[in-house]
Amino acid sequence: MPHRRVKARRLGCHSTLVRRRRQAVALPLSNKVPKAVRSPDSLHQGHVMSQHQTPGRGRFGAGPASLALASALALTACVAPPRVSEAPRPVQPQPSAAGAPVDRAFGLPSTGPIIAGFDGQRNKGVDFAGKRGDPVVAAGDGRVVYAGAGLRGYGNLVIVKHDDVYLTAYAHNDALLVREGEAVAQGQTIGRMGSTDADRVKLHFEVRRKGVSVDPNPYLYQAPTAFQPAAPAAKAPAAKPPATSEGPTTGSGFAVTDKYLVTNAHVVNGCKSINVDDRGVAKVRAIDKTNDLALLETVSQPGVARLRDGRLRQGEPVTVLGFPFAGILGDGPQVTAGNVTALSGMGSDTRFIQISAAVQPGNSGGPVLDQSGNVIGVVVSKLGLKFAAVTGDLPQNLNFAISLDALRGFLNANGVKYGSAPMGRALSTADVADVAKPFTNLVRCSN
Repeated sequence: MPHRRVKARRLGCHSTLVRRRRQAVALPLSNKVPKAVRSPDSLHQGHVMSQHQTPGRGRFGAGPASLALASALALTACVAPPRVSEAPRPVQPQPSAAGAPVDRAFGLPSTGPIIAGFDGQRNKGVDFAGKRGDPVVAAGDGRVVYAGAGLRGYGNLVIVKHDDVYLTAYAHNDALLVREGEAVAQGQTIGRMGSTDADRVKLHFEVRRKGVSVDPNPYLYQAPTAFQPAAPAAKAPAAKPPATSEGPTTGSGFAVTDKYLVTNAHVVNGCKSINVDDRGVAKVRAIDKTNDLALLETVSQPGVARLRDGRLRQGEPVTVLGFPFAGILGDGPQVTAGNVTALSGMGSDTRFIQISAAVQPGNSGGPVLDQSGNVIGVVVSKLGLKFAAVTGDLPQNLNFAISLDALRGFLNANGVKYGSAPMGRALSTADVADVAKPFTNLVRCSN
């Protein structure tokens, strides 16, 4: 997972997160979405967070790094609303259909007609009709806290945080045009209308005020009456997104042959150049965005991982090796241990497994190892900032890895001849780490 050196933009960030930890903010657009696991000592973070960051600018709205804050960074992250140069548009407070005051305004996310209205129960937003590929635009300035397809019932979903009060959600996109942590401006195209996890092409749009769904209509400029065609929104000059400083990002990877390495697709996506420590310049030979896997080719070097032969068991001890917060926590790999907590991911997705071993930004693409040092998965994400944006709570020690079956399928499809071995003698965590260090590498991406 690419790593960025980051620092909380506001000293009050942590206390704000703790105050919110007991709020039930659930954003289920479907009854199929798993309920949040509540923990008495949970921190306020969010849904499945891609484990990558960039030195010099926080992936989730943070600023330059500080060594003094390194330990705090390993525990939590804070999304600060982006600064907007324009004065806020005045809005006359008025009650909404849900009883909440309308204390700000949003632009229309689509110019299509509304085909399903807010009822607060079965539909916690409004649905816009349109053609596949029609632009979906940000309803206001903010920062993307989620962009992915991890929540069943939403399809390809974007969640934008506008401030400490408001979130907006945009579901069923055919394509996502923004990444997590990216600042967006009102009117900026963030996706293309589609039908992912839906019965027709449409945009499902929600407004959340302090975690509670409210009728979007009173908040929208030229807000159409529910179930009536909406007139196209008059386009105001869109503010330019705040300037960003894209520096190198880092993640982890491991060698499956003398010259081929595996990492996450999101670690190397958009890289102008890739360098693997101890192996030099790397080229992307294959990429699978659906399963978040990438195959890199480097110069031939010793040190090769073996994939586990045999069935994985729930509760089995695991070790994770990777390079979280590279340059802050140290130059070498970091080692954590835990267990296999589930043999599938969210929504019983068998492409993933759940592990309790701690992972941090920078771990993405690193190996998950059994007690003999064989690879049983690829670290991909954790329940972090985005989960709290959806639920208001942070389950502890729920991290995710791409399953061994998905990894094997990816390598087989690309003709990679990898080594396998059954689990042998159980080693200590320290010995497993010694086995894995020669084939686990830091991956650097220059944007």
